[in-house]
Amino acid sequence: MAYCDECGNFDRTHEGDESSPDFQPDLYYYWDAPLEEDYNWRDSFPNVDCLCEICFDIANSEKKIKWECAS
Repeated sequence: MAYCDECGNFDRTHEGDESSPDFQPDLYYYWDAPLEEDYNWRDSFPNVDCLCEICFDIANSEKKIKWECAS
């Protein structure tokens, strides 16, 4: 289920009205769950598990995403 907890965009895996302007099946959806990702947004968005690429890019440009790149 891909549903952006910030703006409400969703793809086909989420139950919703596909005629809604929030239906965005071509967007990439980022997850911040117990996954092995190089980013973390929990300080800025403590209750958000999924962000669409639009919200992710905005948060990243506003420095709200921490990058934890291993060397």
